[in-house]
Parts: sequence; C-alpha cells; structure tokens
Amino acid sequence: MNRRSFLGLLPAVLIPTTTFGHSPWGQYAVYRQKHLLVLSTRDDPASYYYSKLLVNAINKGAPEASARPARAVNLERAYNLLRTNQFQFALLSQQNILDMRQATGTFSGKPAVDLRTIYRFGDLEFVVLAQFPDGLVEVVADALLSSREDLPGAITRDEALKSALLHPGARRAIIAD
Repeated sequence: MNRRSFLGLLPAVLIPTTTFGHSPWGQYAVYRQKHLLVLSTRDDPASYYYSKLLVNAINKGAPEASARPARAVNLERAYNLLRTNQFQFALLSQQNILDMRQATGTFSGKPAVDLRTIYRFGDLEFVVLAQFPDGLVEVVADALLSSREDLPGAITRDEALKSALLHPGARRAIIAD
C-alpha cells in the first residue's frame, strides 16, 4: 500500500474512534465530585426555581463549593439518585421529602432514604444524605445562613433548631450563627 492510499484511509479509521470512543458519563461523575449539586425535580416546580436562589446564596458564602442546580425529570428519578448516593443534596417540598424518608406515598414499598434537614424555606426543605460529613454540611449551612435575607420564606433560627431531623453539621452552623 502506498503512502497516499494509507493517508486517505486515516480519516475513515480515526473518525469512528474519536466519535464513539468517549462517553460523557465518566466526565459527569467528575463534574458531580467537583460541584455541590442541589437536586430538584420538574414535577416539584417550586423546587427548581428556588434551587437557583439557594445555589447563589451558597456560592456567595462559600465559592469553593461551586454549587449548581440540577433537575431530575421526576420525583422517582430524584429518589433513585439520592438512594444510590449519586446526589447528596436536594431541595424538594416537605411532603416529597417525608415520603422518601418514610417510604410512603409514591415510594411505598421501596427502601426509605435517610435524609437530614439543613434548612427549610416555607414548604421547601433543603436536605442532605444522613451520612454526609458533618464538617462539610456545616460549611454549606454557614454559607446559606450568611445569605438568609436573600432567601424568601427562610424559617427562623429557633424554628430550625427544633427539627429532630436536623443534620448535626447544620445544627452546629445554626448555633454558631
């Protein structure tokens, strides 16, 4: 085979390899590790709008968190992402959080998800997986508390401390506030 024939075949050989050889899924895992993603859902409409406000507040107080809003297609998908530890933080209505915690309603017959509260905003609850490190939750909660005036419906400090399901890191941040 002469050199010109070989060079003519090179694009045909390389294009399929580069086109199909790289999956975005590996990079998405890295993206999830580098950014604090606040999960919301399409079928809990207030959660996505408010998650943008929450992300701005967190980034203002702790820019190193590099927080971003993320929206699941529905509650079932959000449940699966939290249950499998693909996402750690979520902002959803209190009823949806309660249903996930107690495996009731839509999630009846499925394993409960152990979610702890960071803070509440009206009917919305900002939660984290219970096993998430206290120190990191404290940083997130502290950043959020420093911008509480930018977050409509934020409950008072005293109300937050009454929650039996408050994450220990969030409790420390609220007490120190």
